[in-house]
Amino acid sequence: MPFSFFSDTQVLPLYPAVVILLLSVILFHSNKNRAAIITLFLGILVMGFFMANLDPFLVLWDEQYHALVAKNLAVNPLKPVLYRDPVLPYYFADWTKNYIWLHKQPLFLWQMALSIKLFGANELAVRIPSILLHALTSVAIYRIGELSINRRTGFYGALFFGLAYYQLEHVAGRFTTDHNDVAFLFYVTASFWAWFEYQRSKKGVCLILIGIFSGGAVLIKWLVGLIIYAVWFFTIGVSNRSNWLSPNAYKPILKSAVISLAVFLPWQIFVHYKYPVEAAFEMNLNTDHFFNVVESHGGDIWFHFRAIYDIYGSGDLIPFLIVGGLILLLIKTKEATHRIAFISFTLIVYGFYSLAATKMTSFTILVSPIIYLGFGTLINSLFTWLDALTKKARIVSILRICAVIGFGFMCLNLSKIEKNHSMKKPLDNFGRERELAQIEFYNAAKNLLGNQNYIVFNADVGVNGNIAFMFYTDYTAYGRIPTQSEIDEVKSKHYKIAIRDDGSLPDYIIADTTVVKIPGANSW
Repeated sequence: MPFSFFSDTQVLPLYPAVVILLLSVILFHSNKNRAAIITLFLGILVMGFFMANLDPFLVLWDEQYHALVAKNLAVNPLKPVLYRDPVLPYYFADWTKNYIWLHKQPLFLWQMALSIKLFGANELAVRIPSILLHALTSVAIYRIGELSINRRTGFYGALFFGLAYYQLEHVAGRFTTDHNDVAFLFYVTASFWAWFEYQRSKKGVCLILIGIFSGGAVLIKWLVGLIIYAVWFFTIGVSNRSNWLSPNAYKPILKSAVISLAVFLPWQIFVHYKYPVEAAFEMNLNTDHFFNVVESHGGDIWFHFRAIYDIYGSGDLIPFLIVGGLILLLIKTKEATHRIAFISFTLIVYGFYSLAATKMTSFTILVSPIIYLGFGTLINSLFTWLDALTKKARIVSILRICAVIGFGFMCLNLSKIEKNHSMKKPLDNFGRERELAQIEFYNAAKNLLGNQNYIVFNADVGVNGNIAFMFYTDYTAYGRIPTQSEIDEVKSKHYKIAIRDDGSLPDYIIADTTVVKIPGANSW
């Protein structure tokens, strides 16, 4: 029975999401475009909420760390820290155990911090910015498609993107690097959208928006966020070759780039002044990602081409659909400038990340808006051809709507979502039972320790569970069993000590009556 492993709380938001999106499709094909786009945005928003509501815990790995740093930023936005109170010594270069945390640029963390400030320290508050940005990205895709080809291509591409399994799992925090990637994709896509608007209107406000969005992208994932300027450069001479040698042709780029600098440069100056050691290390690490494999995230030059099966679907037809969609997209694109923009953007992203030594699957999702616009072009072209061939507009229209809904459903991949976020396949759901046990331990610890000044040891029921423990509580927590010298050091700083009793505590801790033993998850 479908969704039988989902709880009522989990599955309930799915139904209004589906209804709203079906209404959006019907409204669009009834030529009620504004109402269709509004309902599309709302439907994708609710679909994002459905995904964000599936897990009542923070997901291993990155979401736990991002959430904890964001919680601390909610207290002090200019001081990104992992351990708010690092009682024991730490190594500044280890982003999984350090104090000042500059491992990621701060904009997406500030967004999460604001949400936590408004809605409290809970996993849904962590995911709310991604719910919103994911839906807004769909709207931007619609407008890019409308400007470059037509409304139908834009609508279909936006719908398919909004329902895409891989993107929605990022909203849920499931895939590395979760909310960082959602935010980065939004700001890069938004800069791309603003560029399309500028090409149409030449309005100065569009230059400002390009600068703000691309600067925001840098404040999420560093200099790749400026990719719109590379695309812009490649299109300068398309309409008039003399523009390549004309200084005036470069003035809009420079004006917009100055705004980008004004957005992201102050934070770089601030952290290098305030936290020089940590900032210098992370800056070098950013460069190192291109030349060396970092944290075992390596692969050959074909890595990102194989990754299309993870991002867009595992069927044998996926490569053909992608290539066919892109070819049709380029053929149907109305202006040469837009065509070159699509080509150069795709080649830059895949070229850069294929050459980089460090590789992760999600690096190339920047291209996903173009891929989904390609899918939209495929669907639209097929039924436009069928309409011209048969001259039976009503039948073709019904088939078109059914095909759009069917393709959107395939993009969603509900069976895989249920597998990942329920106990349907306990050995293949990213350790859900372990994460739920960790939550049980948090609650037991809070009930036992109250609001007193404790340091909690052996807090890892799951992997790095101490990080999520510090998000859900106000205690400082370590994953390991402390040595006797560490216990003495903590006591000398006038902290109380608690430890999860997993049945394997050493004698010096068992004999210490001042150490509170919290029943471990394996005791329940």
